[in-house]
Amino acid sequence: MYLRRVWLKHTLLGLVAIIVLGAAGIFWIRYFNPFRVKPADIDTKDWILFVSDRAGNLDLWVIRADGSGLRQITTDPSAETDPTWSPDGKLIAFISDRDNRVPQLFYGDPEGKRVQQLTVSVGAKEKPAFLPDGKHIVFLLQGQVLLVNIEQGEAEKILPPFELEQQWRTTFGGSVLFREPAYDLSKRIVYAVQRVEGGEALVRYRRGGSDHQHEDEKAGGDQPLPLGTQRLPEPIIGGQEVHIALSPDGTQLAVTIMGNAQIGNGIALYNLVSETLQPLWRGTGELAPGAVVWAPDGTHLAFEMWRVRGEEKERAGLGVMGIGDPEPRLIVEGNVVTPTWSQGGTSLVYVKFREDGGRDLWIVNADGSDARRLTDGTGDNFAPAWSPHPGK
Repeated sequence: MYLRRVWLKHTLLGLVAIIVLGAAGIFWIRYFNPFRVKPADIDTKDWILFVSDRAGNLDLWVIRADGSGLRQITTDPSAETDPTWSPDGKLIAFISDRDNRVPQLFYGDPEGKRVQQLTVSVGAKEKPAFLPDGKHIVFLLQGQVLLVNIEQGEAEKILPPFELEQQWRTTFGGSVLFREPAYDLSKRIVYAVQRVEGGEALVRYRRGGSDHQHEDEKAGGDQPLPLGTQRLPEPIIGGQEVHIALSPDGTQLAVTIMGNAQIGNGIALYNLVSETLQPLWRGTGELAPGAVVWAPDGTHLAFEMWRVRGEEKERAGLGVMGIGDPEPRLIVEGNVVTPTWSQGGTSLVYVKFREDGGRDLWIVNADGSDARRLTDGTGDNFAPAWSPHPGK
């Protein structure tokens, strides 16, 4: 009887200890997790995040759409590039080489008060983009697509899969390079632009069939896959140049195509639900669309426009097209790049090259009126990203 009471006492104490430790662990993860950055409780409406060397180094800056509020938010002596916003406008992600001069992925609050490093592997990282859930970021590592959970800090390669990489390299002539990835978390389908023989192609790849290793793990050789597992990316449409952008509701891809063998130059929508391609516009003249972005309400597209003459092409300006419009409108002419929509979809910020080789940010109304320079010609200013935060 005495031994039973002792056993029961120790068991209860053990259960209490487990509960206390579990609660402490949850508390630590929620409030002291080193990978967790608390979202900023500030109004970032009409904040435009961009890169500038105006202080002598490539740093992140913000400015408001009316030209006020110019402020430097990173001051590290390293280079910061590729800024992007979380869907709610309360976090940012960017690339920095502050860790031994190797470009790594970081995220933080828009004021630059707290920043967390998310990757540690070798190789240059670039082009981070938040997924619609705001908890994951896809980015590129030397042409490969990786995914990271910002609260766990674990990056995994999702394209090409480790267990099939060697087979893919053999199939595609030694290299497998991707860009502009979009990832459907629920379906585990990756969409990206792949470099292929003769140009580029929009491809899709359904993940599954094996465990995927983290970025700092070495591939352990070929692993068996269940029957029916997709072994190669599925091409959807190709051309000499292809660009894609995921719609705000995550159901469609805007696709711009330059130099397709059948249609030439054009714009299309790829429906991720029905998995069908709908042509929007087929160019008949010299104009061809390039990099594309969606308006926040999903009703319009903006894209770089090129003028193509045979084997030669030059930048023509900035194009806008409503879904359902018969053709795009060239709203800005000249050597301009990287358009980004305002939260309300009424304006765009873009980059225009100066005669001295530097760049400035400009703003224009969506109808092409009232184009005006936003930055003052000091330094090189580029990579603008307009906050999606609608304001308080």
